[in-house]
Amino acid sequence: METFYIVGMIIAGLFFGWTIGSHYTGAVMGTAYGAKIFDVRTATLIMAICALLGATLQSHEVIKTVGAGIIPIEYLTPFRAMIMMLNAALVTAVNTWLKLPISTAQLACFSIVGVGLAIDAPIAWGKTMLPLAITWVGTPLVGCLLGFIFTKTVGAVKKAEKIKRAVLILACCYASFTLGANNSGLAVSVLYGSGTVKSLLLAGFIGGVVVAIGALTWGRPLLEKVGLHIVQLEINSAIGAQFGQATTAYIAALLGYPTSMNQAIVGAIGGAGLARGVKYIQLKVIKEIVINWFVSLIVSGLTAYFLYKIFSWLLGAK
Repeated sequence: METFYIVGMIIAGLFFGWTIGSHYTGAVMGTAYGAKIFDVRTATLIMAICALLGATLQSHEVIKTVGAGIIPIEYLTPFRAMIMMLNAALVTAVNTWLKLPISTAQLACFSIVGVGLAIDAPIAWGKTMLPLAITWVGTPLVGCLLGFIFTKTVGAVKKAEKIKRAVLILACCYASFTLGANNSGLAVSVLYGSGTVKSLLLAGFIGGVVVAIGALTWGRPLLEKVGLHIVQLEINSAIGAQFGQATTAYIAALLGYPTSMNQAIVGAIGGAGLARGVKYIQLKVIKEIVINWFVSLIVSGLTAYFLYKIFSWLLGAK
């Protein structure tokens, strides 16, 4: 049965990576798509390539934090890891289907916490979860500040529209690279933590591949919702918001603390709006997103807890 659970863990992790790729198309490519620079196919293809590079080269700190920093690795059996990743993948997939932006970083971490509580594992509340919580709270605030600064800077530069469109493409590529560095490691973290994949480079590459496949195969729904219905920015604000988002999340990835690309872009768009004296996001939309973030976080922890209890009882596994 151990082999069965190892295979199940791998499939669940890859499934989660696929849902991450499909979920974040709007967050990293929504501005360019909304500005009619890319069609869906081009946007998702460029995102896939850049995310693969970011995952392979710079997701290693995130993999270590999530895979071995929340509960001790001796508690991370293949069966438990399978439940953690399956739970995070299912919650992400449901929200993508509903076209609701969420934080996959929070889902992954609280899926691990939920199973950890179910097995009475020591949770690194102070060492890992507290810095993560501070990162999550700070993400939209830092994103707002950087979005404001970048938008002011870009707006002060008088360049042709064509050049600024090229800069926006660069910003979206940067955001996609950051997605790979910041979020793809979530899907393979337990593979590394459980010792199934021993190389951080290989783990990052595997995460990048499945994130890329997710973007290419199911990236349209949230790309269209964010690009056409949530985010509609003029070129200076779009550049400032995308650079603000990417820089915020990239710093978090370098520190090893995965954060939400969605929270970063919402904060950065708010900062861009302040810089231009425009209200870009309706309060109703913000309320919907924030409520869903908190609900998803709680649901993720609870469902992971009960999924483990149920399947552990049914299968007699630990």
